Amino acid sequence: MNTTFIQAYPSGRMRGLFRALFCLAVTIATVMLSACSDSEDAVPATEPNTHTVSSSSSRMPTGGVLESQYADSPSGSGLAQLVDGNNNTKFITYHSNFYILWSGYESAVVNYYALTSADDEPECDPRSWSVYGSNDKENWTLLDSQTDQVFTERKEKKEFEISNTRAYQFIRLDITANSGGGATQIAQYSLQSIKLDISDLMVYAGGDTYSSVTPMGSHYANAARNLQQNPVSQSDLDWLADAASEPPVPATNAADFSWKEFGVLLYPTSGNPNPSDANQHGIGDCSAIAVFASFAYIYPDFIKSLITDNGDNTYTVAMFDPLGDPVYVTVSSKFLADGNGDIQSVSGKNNVACWTSVLEKAIIKWNAVYKVNTDINGIGTEHAIPLFTGDGNSFSFDRGVLNNEQLARAVEVSLKQGKFVVGGFSPSKIISGTAVSTATAHAYTAMHTGNSSMLFAMRNPWGFNYNADDSEDGVINIPNDSEIPPTIDLRIVEPGIASRYGSGVTEPYVPPVFAPGTAGGRITPALSRARLFRPHGRQDYHCHILILTAGRSDYPPGILNLHIASRHGGVPTQTQPDENDPYFDFTVIISLCLHARACRGRPCRGVRFRHL
Repeated sequence: MNTTFIQAYPSGRMRGLFRALFCLAVTIATVMLSACSDSEDAVPATEPNTHTVSSSSSRMPTGGVLESQYADSPSGSGLAQLVDGNNNTKFITYHSNFYILWSGYESAVVNYYALTSADDEPECDPRSWSVYGSNDKENWTLLDSQTDQVFTERKEKKEFEISNTRAYQFIRLDITANSGGGATQIAQYSLQSIKLDISDLMVYAGGDTYSSVTPMGSHYANAARNLQQNPVSQSDLDWLADAASEPPVPATNAADFSWKEFGVLLYPTSGNPNPSDANQHGIGDCSAIAVFASFAYIYPDFIKSLITDNGDNTYTVAMFDPLGDPVYVTVSSKFLADGNGDIQSVSGKNNVACWTSVLEKAIIKWNAVYKVNTDINGIGTEHAIPLFTGDGNSFSFDRGVLNNEQLARAVEVSLKQGKFVVGGFSPSKIISGTAVSTATAHAYTAMHTGNSSMLFAMRNPWGFNYNADDSEDGVINIPNDSEIPPTIDLRIVEPGIASRYGSGVTEPYVPPVFAPGTAGGRITPALSRARLFRPHGRQDYHCHILILTAGRSDYPPGILNLHIASRHGGVPTQTQPDENDPYFDFTVIISLCLHARACRGRPCRGVRFRHL
């Protein structure tokens, strides 16, 4: 057998050749590191080619490990940045043909993925790729393939649905080409199990608001019929268009509030509409404010299309009349204030009048002419949305009719489809493992959660929650337990013309950063003090009131239980806090209970007090 030995100590000629090859390799590496790097002086690759993802991450379907084919990512641009939820970071590899492998701790049915382009160097964008699934890393099934995809913007998110119903433990993304750069960079990568249909749940739905008379929904049907017979006069339309024409203060607030001039910063959160701009103060229109937050969450550009800044401290809002025809309402920069001059209209953080203040006042002024909701206090979700979208078709799921999986699916699918979802709680309860309490007779904006162990999230239009600071902007993650989900009801409304400005939302809401106590969240005691609900029942009434003590950190919340013996009223028996306590309005509570209507011998399912 012939054996060839390589000389351990090369000759001078060989040493010279090695030196030349070494210099050439260094030169090539230097050129490669300069391409698509964070700076001209790129740091040599130090990032590992694996990254562990927590089961609480919303980026991947389960907990598991990401692995890239090559361990050449520069420091700070590794796999961790690929799933950190920040479009300003990125994953970099100095290859145009490579794979990224996802190994889940358990199998999952992945039917959706998304890639987001980085903040620079479009030539380094991925251009062609395929996605495969496997349960043994040997036999791979093609799930999706894309060729010649072009990211037209920086930090652009491309989303893809997969027709897949099989669970896989391993998902491999094979990048086969980029856009010509010396490296490939991706800002974000997401694999998800998205539920795409709720048709099987519609047997449990109620509260259909379809109307054959008007696209605005059944709430506007009578007004539409009247409008057909008696059209609004030109003088009324001129009044709506005149900013100097101030509407009456809503009757509920007339004794305490008046119109006052405020400076307006239309989009105070980085120049764009944001849910954090919707903060309720002194008007009982939480459903409308929850709607505004939903607009900003799903269709921020839609809001910008609604409002025209006239450049003179007035704003024209595009709306619809009861027949679903366009109408324009112009408002001044005067908003409702209390006797101290503090804004009581909805506002942005720190009491800044903004786009939400404008939309709320437009509703008040609209109703001064069309008189559908003559007092904005108590306006419903399905009443507020069509004023801006032209579509009042909606349905609801009452509390307790869906199990946890179904409830989460109703929210997730509806948001993905671009529908507005607003919900409430009844009764109020403390979230397990926290001190945070839900509020009953109150509307919340439903959102995706960033915690995969939770069902979904709900944002309180107060901009904070009881027993919690305002740094989370009122967002509550709904646990997958037997306590909170059965207390939730949902109203789901079609998007109407808002759908022109997007196709739905799949990402969780990430509130802007607020230091605790700096966002100026506040709600008047009249609105926060008592949240009333009545459970299902035929013969008797049990009224449970959560006493929320605004401004009193030394006074804990209490639950008052009242029992009304007769269907048509009666003498309540109760265990109650001190009637002299300034935070307990016993007379109001008794009055509310006594005014609860009987259900005419039928179960009182779905009958509850209007969200305030």
